[in-house]
Amino acid sequence: MAAADGDSIANLLRKNKRLSRELSRMETVFNAIRSAIVVCDCAGEIIFANSYAGDLLGIGAADVSIFKLLPGMDAAVSDAARGSYALREFEISYPERKMLSAQIIPFDFGDGGTFALILNDVTREKLSTEERIESEKLSSLLNLASGVAHEIGNPLNSINIHLQLAMRRLKKLAEKLPGDGLVEGVRESVEICSSEVSRLDSIIENFLKALRPMRPDMADCDPIKPLAETLKTLDAELENLGVSVAVNVDAPLPTVYADANLLKQLYFNILHNAMEAMDAGGDITVRALADDDFVKISFADTGCGIDEDGMSKLFQPYYTTKTDGHGLGMTIIQAIVRAHGGKIDVESGPDRGTTVTVSFPRAHRRIRTLRQNAP
Repeated sequence: MAAADGDSIANLLRKNKRLSRELSRMETVFNAIRSAIVVCDCAGEIIFANSYAGDLLGIGAADVSIFKLLPGMDAAVSDAARGSYALREFEISYPERKMLSAQIIPFDFGDGGTFALILNDVTREKLSTEERIESEKLSSLLNLASGVAHEIGNPLNSINIHLQLAMRRLKKLAEKLPGDGLVEGVRESVEICSSEVSRLDSIIENFLKALRPMRPDMADCDPIKPLAETLKTLDAELENLGVSVAVNVDAPLPTVYADANLLKQLYFNILHNAMEAMDAGGDITVRALADDDFVKISFADTGCGIDEDGMSKLFQPYYTTKTDGHGLGMTIIQAIVRAHGGKIDVESGPDRGTTVTVSFPRAHRRIRTLRQNAP
């Protein structure tokens, strides 16, 4: 009996060594693969990650959830759990900003659900395609905008100068003829002309802003302060249109690393679009909240909404459904968000309003990343 037990133990030891060698070989193979392979449970806890995944995602020795590393992965895993396979794309900002394609494969080993994630870095391919498309667009825009600026800008300046001279003469005339209705009427007409000149000048400026590479003056910024200043600027116009604005903010909201002036321009464009979608008045609801990675601000209106065709062309330069629109508002909005390393999402449909959500990286997350990389 003792001899039999000894043989059995020796057998087990040999099998254990063989299994250990096979596992070592398997791990060597997985670590040689130039795709990130991550195995996690349904709660996002990482069970296994090959060395390439560690480099790509910045996985250290500390326990970390895949849901923290890849915002939005929790929803993708839930989708995969209902099927057999899922494909997604993610953008990460740590340890470097990259675009990833992900294959999510569910397994059921009787332990509540396990998922294998195969991640590939597609940043170069994405940027190459986007840069080529953007380069072609910008080349076309630049030629057109240069022509517009030259043909309209010069006579516009001349008109503006003569309008200013006319206002000065009218002021002197009004001093000589106080209360004269004719003088007052001409003054009002000149003011209207001056206002229209300013509007044309604004159109030219919008053309140029859509083309110039943005160089934000970045600093720690309270994202709500520029919003409050923008709402104050639009207060009279909102009242005239019968549009009410409700702002709901999760307190305390963290700071973002941003250019406050560009944020004001961003908010102005989004709010103005919402106002123009509500001819007979309505409501705009602004919600601001934060997660571990982003500060998200959404603008929901009760306007006419955008149909499927309009949604597909939303960020195309010069696309507009307005008779007096220049079609660059959403292009500028997208450019500002991208310049801050953020994201923009739009949800809309005919007669159900539009919700625009902009997400900006939290300032402290950038600071934490720098500290982690410090020698």
